[in-house]
Amino acid sequence: MSTNLPETVVEAPAARPALPALPAPPRVVDDLTRDLTHAAAAVRAASRGGRSGGDLAVAAYTAVVCTGRSAARALEEAAAWCRQAPEAEVHSLAWARVPGHRDDVFEYRVTLAVSFPDQETGEHSGDTHHARR
Repeated sequence: MSTNLPETVVEAPAARPALPALPAPPRVVDDLTRDLTHAAAAVRAASRGGRSGGDLAVAAYTAVVCTGRSAARALEEAAAWCRQAPEAEVHSLAWARVPGHRDDVFEYRVTLAVSFPDQETGEHSGDTHHARR
């Protein structure tokens, strides 16, 4: 006997199981390390430059890139991703129109900078609209 159950989306699980630790490819780790090292060096150099009235910081967020053949489709893809990752905190987004597979065709990209809550504390890292000091 086969039963077709409706598909459900879980909004907030009662107890979240621990995610398996997946090794990152060496190139990704090297790229991230290089980027953070250079960004931190730029912050240190700017701090020594005698600037005042502002702060500089380096933050590493996950970038989610959603692509579509139209602006509306790229935004729909970003919204669909957010629905599938309800714990993600979107910190910023970037918009781009880039050349597609032909000279007369363009793709549209929405890049979301996101973070996820710490598994131990449940707190989000980085700046959010409700961050505490």
